[in-house]
Amino acid sequence: MIQDIFNEFAKFSQVRSIAVGGSRAVKRNDAFSDYDVYVYTTEPIPTQERQNVLETYCNSMALDNYYREHEDVCIMEDGTELNIVYRELDAFLKSVARVVERHEPLDGCTTGMWYSLLKGRIAYDKGGLLVAAKEKYSIPYPQPLRHNIISYHMNLIKYGMPSLTAQMEKAMKRKDMVNINQCAHRFLASYFDIIFALNEKQHPGEKRLIQTCQEECKILPVNFELNIRLLLNTMFKDPAASAVVDLMVTELEKVIGLTLA
Repeated sequence: MIQDIFNEFAKFSQVRSIAVGGSRAVKRNDAFSDYDVYVYTTEPIPTQERQNVLETYCNSMALDNYYREHEDVCIMEDGTELNIVYRELDAFLKSVARVVERHEPLDGCTTGMWYSLLKGRIAYDKGGLLVAAKEKYSIPYPQPLRHNIISYHMNLIKYGMPSLTAQMEKAMKRKDMVNINQCAHRFLASYFDIIFALNEKQHPGEKRLIQTCQEECKILPVNFELNIRLLLNTMFKDPAASAVVDLMVTELEKVIGLTLA
């Protein structure tokens, strides 16, 4: 069914490339994995035209979601979830260039689009633009990018005003659960961006980050997994959990210092 959908989408004049991403692209899928498919276009495909294709293969669907990117979410006839992400090809390539060539850090998952390009399994590529971009950006991790990501996110976490650690401490003292959750999310986004940059690895996205770091990153703070679990298990219960954040930052600073010395 997936290949049939690819064949149908390749007929749209707006479509330039199609790639399989996510865990299936890197063969880390499990029983819970869905299909992440990236459709690269020159302009939007009308909703009704996409629906006409998808309703042949899917039992249910929610079209035109914009939570992260423009997506159609479908449940295929065999029960497998299919997420189709639509990306304007020129804008996508500019976003990769912004990071890899201009070395600009983002608020989280800085190298996610670069990872998506390199790891995506290309199923269709009219004109070869996606293949050419993949070859162009298959390069060693730029050291200026590494430095900029670490500097930018350490400023967010500790050295800037107001720092994430200071905001989280206040939220914990107030027992403001919603604010605690927001601060923890932002803190961990910066924390993982730094770790992947330290290890010169592209950021794979939001899922299974602890496992990925343990398997692929040689440089990790002491008690990496333990401290993350301790933070997440105590942050709503004890204001003293802010000490766990401080410890995580201290251990992170140690490996940064050792690595960049």
